[in-house]
Formats: sequence, C-alpha cells, structure tokens
Amino acid sequence: MLLVNNATQTERTTSLKKLLLLVTFSILPLTDVTANELNVGPYTVSQGALKNSISEQQRKKMIETTKLIELPDQLSGKATTKSRVDILKSPIKTIEKSNVGHIAKTISHDYYADFSIYSAMSFLHDDYDEDGYYQTFSITFDADIYSYTDVQWGEVYALLYLSKNGGPWAHYFTTDNFIIEGNSDVDAYEVISTFMSGYASDHYDVLIDLYQVGYSEIVASYSADDTNALYALPIESAEYDEPYIEVIEVVEVSGGSIYWLIWGVFSMVILRNKNKII
Repeated sequence: MLLVNNATQTERTTSLKKLLLLVTFSILPLTDVTANELNVGPYTVSQGALKNSISEQQRKKMIETTKLIELPDQLSGKATTKSRVDILKSPIKTIEKSNVGHIAKTISHDYYADFSIYSAMSFLHDDYDEDGYYQTFSITFDADIYSYTDVQWGEVYALLYLSKNGGPWAHYFTTDNFIIEGNSDVDAYEVISTFMSGYASDHYDVLIDLYQVGYSEIVASYSADDTNALYALPIESAEYDEPYIEVIEVVEVSGGSIYWLIWGVFSMVILRNKNKII
C-alpha cells in the first residue's frame, strides 16, 4: 500500500513539474517582448562630413550604410538623451569630447575671432510607406569665421538638437572636428541621419550649436527661428515607416462547384419561365 502511495505521489509531482515548465516557457516569450518594448528608446544613427568631399553617389551610399549600423549614436557617445539645457550646464564634458580627434594640435587659441552660421539647408530621404513622413534626412550648414588677426581659419565642431512641436531641444548628434576658413562655402558640413526607433510621426525643428575646439562656450547658433529649412521637418523612425503591402485574396473555385452553380442558376431561370407561362 505504501508503494502505491509513493508511486502516486511521484506521478503527481512529475505532472506538477511539467505544468510549471509549460507555464514558464509560455511566459518567457511575452516577458522578452515586454522587455524589448520597454528598452526601445529614441535611437538615431548619423554620419557627417564636409559637403564638398561627398559626391552624389557617395551620399547615396552613406544613406544606405547608415541603415546598416546597429549601434545607435545614443550608445556610441555621438549623442545623448540630454536636453540642451542640461548639456549647457556641463560644459567640461563637452570640451573633453571635443578634444578627441583634434585636427590641428598646434593651433593657437589666443587670437580673437567671431563665428557665425551663414546658412543651413535640409533634405528629406526615404519615405517607404509614402505617408509624407521620412525616416532619413540630412542637414547642411555653412559656418564662417571673422578673425581680427591673420589667422583666418578655425577648428570647430557642432551639436545638433531636435525639438518636437516646440518642445525641449534634445541632443541627437555631435559632429567630428572640422576646419572652417573665412566666409568660404567650401567648408559647409553635412550630417545625414536616420531615425531607428522612438520617434513618432510628427514635425521636428532642428537647432545647431557651434563650438570652437578647446572652448566651452557656444560661438554661434542657428535654428528654425533663423530659417524655415530647419522648421517642422516631417520625420518618423523606422518602425513607423514600414511599406504598405497590399494583400490580395484569391478564391479558388473547383470545377464541381462551378457545375452546381451553373445548374442552380439554370434551374431558377426555368422555374421563372414556367411561372410566367402559368
């Protein structure tokens, strides 16, 4: 009798373990999906270069390769999740980042100069679902320097921000250091960006803050307040820009079905004719 009870208890324990395992494996995929949804943030991928150094073919190639980059700027250090107000409160970190990849290490910073951003343009690319909102766009800006010495060039970099419907400015890219010379337009800089995730279909303004390498103060700013080219850009991230695929349902009718359908229609016609005769 004891052996029977032990066997029954063992069988129940085994069944309970199987049930628990089944429930666990059923919940795991849901947990994974939920975690992934929670971890999806505002992610962008951008590439920048002097505009004159990029041919149209190279530009198209950059747009294609940008979509293949798996590490977003927010995780690679080229962008932060901070607002412009917060970044301006911590200029020391900005200086440290700007010194990485210093182009002209022998440059003298003791001369006085004025900086400005003369103009900016925007271009929209890639609207796969054709809803008027684009997941890829580019910003081109021309920065100038006006020096009071014989040194008519300077080394600068820029921080780019986005504002959704007049909301706070959010940092989305930091350019590499580059050289500007006088009021020449050959040093115009272009930034190509793709929204990977976290940006709903909406209109976004762009702001550009220019820094001289080695200094913490902004030397020039340019935004949607200065030009319509940076105002209300229709943008969305990739998950909102999936192409529409039309599904066509094909109903197959067998030969037998057609036969009975024709026979039914023919019978109805005969009955109607008989009724008319009667």
